[in-house]
Amino acid sequence: MKTFILTAFSIALALAVSAQVTLEKKYDYSTSIVKLETQGYKYYLMDVPKAQCRIYNPDHSLYKTINCTVPNNCYLADVKYISEKLFDSDAGLELLYTYYRYYTTSNSYYYDYDSKIINEDGSTILSIDGARYNYVNQTDANTYKLFSYCYDYSVYPEVVWTNIYSLPGTSVYSLINEEKPVDIDLFPNPAIDKVNVYYSLPQNVDEGVLHIVDNNGKLIDRYTVDNHTAFLTLDVTPFQDGIYHYFIEYNGTRTASKKLVVR
Repeated sequence: MKTFILTAFSIALALAVSAQVTLEKKYDYSTSIVKLETQGYKYYLMDVPKAQCRIYNPDHSLYKTINCTVPNNCYLADVKYISEKLFDSDAGLELLYTYYRYYTTSNSYYYDYDSKIINEDGSTILSIDGARYNYVNQTDANTYKLFSYCYDYSVYPEVVWTNIYSLPGTSVYSLINEEKPVDIDLFPNPAIDKVNVYYSLPQNVDEGVLHIVDNNGKLIDRYTVDNHTAFLTLDVTPFQDGIYHYFIEYNGTRTASKKLVVR
């Protein structure tokens, strides 16, 4: 009996030791996964310095490289919706990418965003001026549309608009369940009197709390934000000149803090 117990224990111990978490592959950039309509699962990453989207097979061998052309002094900001049939009906791949440029003014700065949908050979399917955020949403049974949220930060107050595009197809994965990443930013920065805080919450989150703290971590003010609006206008005239930090808390989760300068 003791021999049997020892043997069983040895087998269990051997299995536990062999079931190790091991590093399979290290990519130099943030990597995601997509399930293509006919080619199955692929890994993909965004190489900002080379302005490329590289796609890899499940064994991590290179599948395709797609060049995401950006103008001079612009940088890739996002690559998404790699698909065979979402944006057109040919046999090649398509994807959507967003890029930006940084501009400085006499007393502030702003970003200019644009987006493109391209074929795998780099040819343009659609250019979307000002598009910073792009999401595919279900609008009816078996109907999906592209919502592009566009901004013009070169003027104050900035101009905000939304473009909605019909799509010829749908992706094989459930787009309606795609969770929007939490994003938060503000303009102008540095701020003198008023500032607009732009944010997006996940689809399953109704509201959160925007916190503003001083450089010592002391809470200065807090504001409720919800998923019915995309920005909040704040009066910073009561704030003393200096550096502040802001972040959003929701469902026990906190975003990374960002810097606000008040003059």
